[in-house]
Amino acid sequence: MTAIITQSLKTQLLRTIFDENEGVLIGDSDNNYYIAIGRSQQWQAEDNTDLVPDPASTEREERLFRYNMQSIKAAEGYSYVVPLYDWTANTQYQAFNDNVVGHPAQSYYVRTADNNVYLCLRTGKNDTGVTQVSTQKPDHTTTALPIETDGYVWKYLYTISTADANKFLTTAFMPLKYVDSDTAVADPTQASQWEVAKAAQAGEVIGYRVTEPGGPYTSPPAITIAGNGTGATARAILSSTGSIAAIEVDDSDGSGNKASDTPYASNSYLLGRNDGTAPGGYGHGKNYDYADVTISSSTLSAGGTEAKAVPIFGPKNGLGADVRDDLRALSFMFNIKPEGSVENKWVLDQGYRQIGILRNPLDSADGVLFTGTQGLGLNRMTLTTPAGDGNPNNGYAISFDQDTKITGGTSSAQAWLDYYDDSSTLWYHQDENTGFKSFQDGENITVEGYSASTLTLDSALVAPDFDVYSGDLLFINNFTEVTRDPDQTEDIKVVIKL
Repeated sequence: MTAIITQSLKTQLLRTIFDENEGVLIGDSDNNYYIAIGRSQQWQAEDNTDLVPDPASTEREERLFRYNMQSIKAAEGYSYVVPLYDWTANTQYQAFNDNVVGHPAQSYYVRTADNNVYLCLRTGKNDTGVTQVSTQKPDHTTTALPIETDGYVWKYLYTISTADANKFLTTAFMPLKYVDSDTAVADPTQASQWEVAKAAQAGEVIGYRVTEPGGPYTSPPAITIAGNGTGATARAILSSTGSIAAIEVDDSDGSGNKASDTPYASNSYLLGRNDGTAPGGYGHGKNYDYADVTISSSTLSAGGTEAKAVPIFGPKNGLGADVRDDLRALSFMFNIKPEGSVENKWVLDQGYRQIGILRNPLDSADGVLFTGTQGLGLNRMTLTTPAGDGNPNNGYAISFDQDTKITGGTSSAQAWLDYYDDSSTLWYHQDENTGFKSFQDGENITVEGYSASTLTLDSALVAPDFDVYSGDLLFINNFTEVTRDPDQTEDIKVVIKL
């Protein structure tokens, strides 16, 4: 027996995370989300290779991540995101379909160069009903539904703001947000999206899927839509052989802007409204939960076969009411821009190979919820003599290389040295490769590859800012080494996809 997790459940889980991060879920503002980075040493340090492994969904994988954690930074931005599909001339798109899973490669929505986002309601077709390429970029930002000269009908949904583009737009993803009257007032750039949302009609029949083309018909047969809603109308388009090439939402409300009943003439006009009520109907009708499509046989040739079709429904609350539903948003992006040196909680001149999402870590000092903007997860030790500034003539000079090990002369404890400064402080972490023995105050330590005088510990353990073993680890991503440089500006984007 086969079972599925529905899109509704995935949507609910994703929106729970979003609401928690905003602090609006049942009044709970105590959920703090952080992006964590870590793992300075190579993936296979024992044989000096760096082949990236796929993370496993196990408890041990989470522990390994925590062993190697360097730093965390509170999420600075968060947004729903969907795969990015840019409108490109001479590309074939498909119309919105309620019988398609997720985001097909032949997209039903696009972003234009103006950062406007459109949903395809109708494709251009030739006289046999075959979908053609799009040649006319949509550019309207109203609730109107112009039929482009290439036959495509695009519904404007929203415009990506400059701020959101800077934070969340990548080569693979684009942001979207839910807009209601409150946010429309607070953010004027979303006013056009709010107008679209207000015009949405619940229970729309936005298209038709021909399951049997039938024919030959001598002329386009009449189409009747019957269900528990009102106002849906449709017309048939015949192919050159008399079969039904497509059934389209009726273009006419009797005002004379009806499209040709011959195959897909190139016209520029608006889909007519014929539900007789609010704007945005355009023959889609409203309040349908179910509908039958009846195709008249009065023009069917003798011996011909009857065509069959089924309706395509839009999202329950109507297209444009919530773009998260329209675009099937099942991904979420966190964004941070780390800056500063190790004293500001981010290690410089050091690499990392993992990124994670950590929720509600605890302060290592008192076990309460950690609320800092950023924090360092590395242990520290201080020396009786400064470690040096890299110049052998100025006292101690540790040649810091990634993957360098330090060893306690008395305790035999080992650790990975992540960072050092010239004021007698070393930052380090331990994992299964080094073991977890504790260093001892007053013992001498040696640094792998460093042959000068032995270093002596003053304090073997200075606790990190937060407890790396606390909080919920929600996401792990492994990759090749990224090195933080003092002169670079980082923009870390983490996408969670359900």
